[in-house]
Amino acid sequence: MRDSELTDRPGRGWTPWAEGTGESAIDKIWWAARVLHFPKLNVSCWFDGSDLVGIEYWGYRQPQWCMRKKPADWQPLPDVYRLAREEEKLAAIERFQAGVQARALQRLIQASEKRRRARGAESGRPERALVGLLRANPRGTGTRAPTLQPV
Repeated sequence: MRDSELTDRPGRGWTPWAEGTGESAIDKIWWAARVLHFPKLNVSCWFDGSDLVGIEYWGYRQPQWCMRKKPADWQPLPDVYRLAREEEKLAAIERFQAGVQARALQRLIQASEKRRRARGAESGRPERALVGLLRANPRGTGTRAPTLQPV
């Protein structure tokens, strides 16, 4: 998409274009709106029902945003719903962080297992110790301590 194609400005009833991301300002005014991102067009749009209420250009040019002006009978989001949304967002962040920590721990465990295998001491293979015992003492009478390797 060419830069000249992005210069179309919404008409009456819209705020002037501003620099930077407008996500917080758009979300505060149009709290019922849902955002859709269009990466091939470098644009995000906020829709309240089927009405376009906010546009944000981003990507290869400086980010700009504008939104439809709030109606005369506009009411802020009730505190009950605002608090519920904040709790939902915090829970989503906690789930994401827990997943990141679990994946990091799994990678750490895999890396330590690879290091153990590289040193020749495979964990979880007790039969290797038995094979060492049988080679050291084929009759099974007594043990030879110098040939035993820790598992």
